Amino acid sequence: MFRTLVVLIAAALASQGGELLASSAKRKITPAIQEGSPVWMAGFGQGRAATGVHDELWVRCLAMSTGGRPVAICAADLIGLFWDDVAKVREGVKAKLGKDADVIVASTHVHEGPDTMGLWGPKMGVSGIDDAYNAFVVTSAVDAAAEAIATLRPATLRAVKVTPGDAAGYYDDSRPPVVHDPEIVALAVDGMDRQRIATLVNWSNHPEALGSQNTLLSSDWPAGLYARLEQLEGGTVVFVNGAVGGMQSPLGAKIIDPKTKQPAPKDSFRFAEVVGEYVADHIHAGWGETRTALNIDEIVYRESMVKIPVTNAGFEMAAQANLYKGRKAVLADKTNTSPVGYLRLSAAGKTLVEVALIPGELYPELSAGGVVADDPGADFPGAPVEPAIKKLMTAPYRMLFGLANDEIGYIIPKAQWDEKPPYTFGAQRRWYGEVNSVGPDAAPEIARAMQALTQQR
Repeated sequence: MFRTLVVLIAAALASQGGELLASSAKRKITPAIQEGSPVWMAGFGQGRAATGVHDELWVRCLAMSTGGRPVAICAADLIGLFWDDVAKVREGVKAKLGKDADVIVASTHVHEGPDTMGLWGPKMGVSGIDDAYNAFVVTSAVDAAAEAIATLRPATLRAVKVTPGDAAGYYDDSRPPVVHDPEIVALAVDGMDRQRIATLVNWSNHPEALGSQNTLLSSDWPAGLYARLEQLEGGTVVFVNGAVGGMQSPLGAKIIDPKTKQPAPKDSFRFAEVVGEYVADHIHAGWGETRTALNIDEIVYRESMVKIPVTNAGFEMAAQANLYKGRKAVLADKTNTSPVGYLRLSAAGKTLVEVALIPGELYPELSAGGVVADDPGADFPGAPVEPAIKKLMTAPYRMLFGLANDEIGYIIPKAQWDEKPPYTFGAQRRWYGEVNSVGPDAAPEIARAMQALTQQR
C-alpha cells in the first residue's frame, strides 16, 4: 500500500532566466564542558561523557536563489536531528526573515559530538538529550540560515564529481553485499569577485574515525575536510553525508598517511584528519577539468511527508520512556511521519544538478544499486527491489543527502531484511542494521515517494 501523504510541502520555482544568488554563514554549536553538567557523547555506547574539546562543532549553511523562494542547505556536526527540531528551525527562519524559505537541515552523523537524539545517555534507558543544548542548536541554525538568505548576492556555480580508484580502502563494510557509493560530488559557489562563497560537498562515510574511546568533542574527519579545503579555496565548506547505512565507515580500514607513508594510527586525530584531507584534495584536483560555470536560472525544491510503519519495538519503547524528550512520537497507528525531499538546479530548461533528501541512513545499494534479492535466508525473499535512488535522477551531477531533515535510522532493502534465522549470507547471528531501523517498509515507502518527486516536472 502506498502510504505517502500527498502533501507537497514546498516548491521553489523561479522564472527562466533568473540570476543565481548565493551566500553562506556558519555558527559554532560546540557545547560547554562544565563540572556537574555532563555532555553525553553519541554514536557508540552509553555513559561516554565529554572531557574536553578538540575542534569546534558547526552548523554551516549555503543559501541559493534565482529570484524566487530561496533554499538554504544547512549541515550540523551532530549525530542526528529529529524532524521536530528541524521544524523549529524552519519556523524560526520564517519568523526572522518575515518570508518563506525552503530550509534543509542535515546532520553529518558524527560520533564524537553530543547526544541530540536521546539514545546515548549515562546508562541504558536514560536520555542523553540536554533540551537547552538542542534549543541552542535550533537557534544557531536559524541564525546561520537567516544570515545566508539575507545576504544573497550574484554568484556563479561549478560542479565536480570524482570517484577515486582507491576509495574502497576508506571503508570497512561489515555486512554483505559489500556495496559502496564512493562518488564525491561538490558544488563551488563563487561571487562576482571570483572569491569563494561556499563549497557544498557530498560523500558517503561515517564520521567515526576516532573510535569509541575518544572523549574530546570533535567533528571527526570532516574537521580535516573543512580546514584543508577552506585553506586551499576559501569560503565556507558545507559537508552533507550520503548513503552511510550498513556501516560505511573508516573504522577497521587501513589508511596510509601521505606524510609518513605508514598506516595512520588507529582511532587517532591524525587518522581522522587523513580521511578529511583525502576528500578535500580530490575535490581540489577535480576543478582542473571543471572551468565552466553552470548558468543556473531555476531552483526547484519539493518535499513529501511519508508515513512509515514502525515495527521495531525498541523505537516505541524508547519513545514511551521519553528518551527523545517529546520528539519522534510513534502514532497510534504504529507509524512515523518523515519528510522525503528533492532539489533540482537547472539552466535553460536543462537539469544539471539533482539532490535526493533521505531522512536516515540509506544502505548504499539503495542509492547506487546492487541489492541482493534472492538470498533464501532473508525474511522477505523475493520482495520487489526498490529502484536505486541515484538512478531515478538524470542530471549529470547527482547528490544524495542522508540524515536530511530527520533521522529514522537504517533504511534497508526489504529483500535483504533479516531478523529471523536462518540468516543471510551464512551469518550465525542477526545483523546489526535491523536493530537500528524502524522496520522493513521504510525503504519501499521512501523509494516510492522519491520516484514521485523526481518524476514530477
